[in-house]
Amino acid sequence: MGFIREFSRAEARPPAAFQITDRDGRPSILAPAPGRLTWALPLPRRGQFQAWVAAAGETPLRFRVGVSDDRIYEQLASLVARPARGWTLVSVDLSAYAGRKWSLFYRPDAITWHVVLSTDAVDGTGGNAVWGRPQVLTDRAGAIEYEKRRRRLSGIAR
Repeated sequence: MGFIREFSRAEARPPAAFQITDRDGRPSILAPAPGRLTWALPLPRRGQFQAWVAAAGETPLRFRVGVSDDRIYEQLASLVARPARGWTLVSVDLSAYAGRKWSLFYRPDAITWHVVLSTDAVDGTGGNAVWGRPQVLTDRAGAIEYEKRRRRLSGIAR
């Protein structure tokens, strides 16, 4: 699932401050720092979030990836990107947010998760951040199961 393709469905803070661009041959989201993008979606089994991040400007930026279910927010990754370094890969295991668990109450497959990508300036002066090719990856079986579940959860007829 590519976040750029789903960009119009994201909640953006601040609104209208983000744009789709191409950086070094990578489809990317140019984001303000501070800023936050949130997508509400189910997650695939054996899912892995992956993006290339870079600070576009003079300021070091903090990139964070998190997941929320409207009750709690869990930060899954945080890294600082420095302007001269170029691209840095961020990879996060999302497998805890899909599949069946041994619990009567916790059913991650039935939850619409909020995947949160946020940035802020390390020294507080602001700047521009780049999320290059942000996506959730899974294996073939996970992708097939995810598409069926996504259609069922959203009421899309086959």
